[in-house]
Amino acid sequence: MTPCIIMANSATKQGGKKKILKRLLLQLIGVLILLGLWQFSTLFFSPMVVPPIQTVAVRLVEIVGDSTFFPTVLTTLLRLLAGLAIGIGIGLLMGLLFGLCKPVENLFSPVIRVLQSVPPVCWVVLALVWFGFNGKPCVFIVATATIPTVVINLCNGVRNIDPDLLEMAKLYRFSRWKVFRHVIFPSVRPYFRSALEIVIGGSWKLVVMGEVLTTSSGIGGMITTARLNIEPDAIIAWALLLVVFCYITQKLIQLILFHRRFGIC
Repeated sequence: MTPCIIMANSATKQGGKKKILKRLLLQLIGVLILLGLWQFSTLFFSPMVVPPIQTVAVRLVEIVGDSTFFPTVLTTLLRLLAGLAIGIGIGLLMGLLFGLCKPVENLFSPVIRVLQSVPPVCWVVLALVWFGFNGKPCVFIVATATIPTVVINLCNGVRNIDPDLLEMAKLYRFSRWKVFRHVIFPSVRPYFRSALEIVIGGSWKLVVMGEVLTTSSGIGGMITTARLNIEPDAIIAWALLLVVFCYITQKLIQLILFHRRFGIC
């Protein structure tokens, strides 16, 4: 390797590091501004409306140190994963079928529109009638919210496959499995990743909302208890934990499925 190439690679790496540091710095400034606005608002509102940062921090430590913390988080996580597994599984199958077969899309597209249009609260009410006051409604609403996003993204991914790649596969007489593995899968992978990033963030909110409305267990149950006891600091503390859980879940899935390095955004 020539010295010029080495210098070019070094400059590229340094430029990449500077971009990462700049992005992290801007995000840190954004967080500090948010915390400053929060603390400033405590000067005008009572602690029952906007609890001070230090009060929330103390409650956050108490929640994490409590013996029920991990069982509570695990309960919500299992419901989340069950809903995502069902929704992603059905969405994968329907998305590929929609993209590969136009009649199938015409036949089942009304179902996807219904799932996409009906508000999650309506599904919660129906799930209460169908499944009762337990964790099943939470799984149901996560699945119903996941399916349309995965289907639409994968269908668009299949439709946007480069025709030249398909023609080349046909020229070299690829089997159907080889076409899927070497042409279809790499082409739809970015669309699938985008769908996952969308559904994971929304699913945490939906599963907790379902728990608040349908059961007394999990994170939603803890938020309900805090609401009944008029503890806004506990509610905000759990909300901050949800942000952390959502971020960790997204990065873990990116690392496992797409082999991406950890990083903000």
